[in-house]
Amino acid sequence: MKDQLADVTYWLALQISKTDPPVNLDEIYQGSVELDYLYQTLTNKAQHYWWTENGVELSPMLVNNAFFRAVASLYERNLEYSRSRDCKETDWVKGLLHL
Repeated sequence: MKDQLADVTYWLALQISKTDPPVNLDEIYQGSVELDYLYQTLTNKAQHYWWTENGVELSPMLVNNAFFRAVASLYERNLEYSRSRDCKETDWVKGLLHL
């Protein structure tokens, strides 16, 4: 089950990343209508995908945990990226690139 959780979390993170138009992770993390919509569509899509591709019925609890783990990991990654862009350690790179 632990391997399944990691696999489903990764799959859902990829699906969230591929949404068009891109989602606003700040709003999603705080809770929004967009979060509700993504939750409904992607959790159903995940259950359907796992059933058709692997013949595995995912429990609602596993899919729920995987979805919110995926959102949290993408949000944290986005925060780290934003911090690193405004960090003194990257100033020398910006100088080299003339940004």
